[in-house]
Amino acid sequence: MASVVFLRGANVGGKNVFRPARLAASLSHLDAVNVGAAGTFVIRGKASAATIRHELAQRLPFECHVAIRPAKDIVALLRDDPFAGVKFSRGLRGWVAVLGGKPKIFPTLPLMFPQGQRWSVRFDRIEGQFAIGLWQPPKSGGFVFPSNAVEEVLGVPATTRFWETFGRIAAVLESSDGTGVDKNERRSQ
Repeated sequence: MASVVFLRGANVGGKNVFRPARLAASLSHLDAVNVGAAGTFVIRGKASAATIRHELAQRLPFECHVAIRPAKDIVALLRDDPFAGVKFSRGLRGWVAVLGGKPKIFPTLPLMFPQGQRWSVRFDRIEGQFAIGLWQPPKSGGFVFPSNAVEEVLGVPATTRFWETFGRIAAVLESSDGTGVDKNERRSQ
């Protein structure tokens, strides 16, 4: 079964800088595909999460939290279409934070950061290992990134990607076999 890897805090603000395409090339034996510049990879080859973590630790020039989700979880999230009916624009984007553990707290949602009419991050819901919400560029000051809000509220590491990245992940999965699930595994299901 394919897996999707999300690195937390990579290539952000000049810190934890690396070249994702080079890393993916060095993981060609795992059939790795780079998706963007933030440290998102589809691993199409058979490999356990432990193997993927080990391979990344050997190649990355820094330590970071690594979230690994089975491709079927990503496909299910896309099928659920958590942003149905939302019209995205430059002023409104959807985000998904991949959680690095079970939340320590389950707050009443939605929450807004900063609170009030001029929120930057709206945290709407939790679906399995994903926190989901909306982001709008701050009008002035008050910049909050979704990962920071999710980590503060839930007490677990989180790494965020905007919804369009999940569309690119889906395209990579579809280019392999359409589901991200190994064909032999599909036959046995």
